[in-house]
Amino acid sequence: MAFTHGAEQGLKRFVGFTDAVFAIALTLLFVEIQPPGSPDGPPAAADAARAVAEQWRDHLALIVSFLGIGIYWLQHYYSDRLYAKSDHVFSLFNLGFLFGIMALPYPARLWAFHLGGPGEAEATAILAAALLLPSLFWLMKWFYASWHRRLIDRRLAPDYVSQMTRRYVVGTTVLALAVLIALVAPRLGLALSFAATAYWILPQPSPRYQPGEEPDEEERTGD
Repeated sequence: MAFTHGAEQGLKRFVGFTDAVFAIALTLLFVEIQPPGSPDGPPAAADAARAVAEQWRDHLALIVSFLGIGIYWLQHYYSDRLYAKSDHVFSLFNLGFLFGIMALPYPARLWAFHLGGPGEAEATAILAAALLLPSLFWLMKWFYASWHRRLIDRRLAPDYVSQMTRRYVVGTTVLALAVLIALVAPRLGLALSFAATAYWILPQPSPRYQPGEEPDEEERTGD
C-alpha cells in the first residue's frame, strides 16, 4: 500500500502557484535589461542601434534564460494531466524545482558577461550545473509521484509510465554528464547541456491509458 505524507491536496492551487512563479520569472527577464540612456542603463549614444547592439551580452543571457525557463514550463504544462494530486513531500520537490527555475537567470548572466574572458570556464560550469538543477528536482518529483502510483493518474498505462521514467532518467543523466564534461572542456559541456535541454522542446508522447479508462473529451480539453 502506498502512503502519502501530510494532507493530500488537489492540483488546482498547486498548478496555479507554479504557473505564477514561471510568469514572474519570465517577466523579470525583460525588466533586468536597462536601455541605453536610462538612469540605470549604459550611457546614451548618438547611434541608438549600435548602443543596443553593444548590449549583446544582456540579450544573450535573456535568450538563454527565456528558452531554459520556457522549455521547463512546457514540460510542466504537459505533466499537468499526468498527476492526480499532491502532498507535502511532492510540494517540497516542486519548490526545489521552482528554485532552480528562478535561479537560472543569474548563472546565465554570469556566463554571458564572462564569455571570452578569464572567468569563462568557471562561469560555463556554473551555468551547466544550473541547467541540471531543475531537472534533478523534476526527476525526484516524478519518482516520488509514480512510485506505487502514489500521486499520478492511476488510469495511465504502466508502459507509458515506464516510458516517461526512462525519458526523465536519461535526460537528467545527460545533463549531469554535461556538468562533468564542462569541468574539463567547458564549451563542449555547455553545448551538451544546451542540446539536452533543447530536446524537451519537442512534443512528448501522448498519455496512454489502460483500456476502457481513457478520459472523456471534457476532461482532456478542460483547464
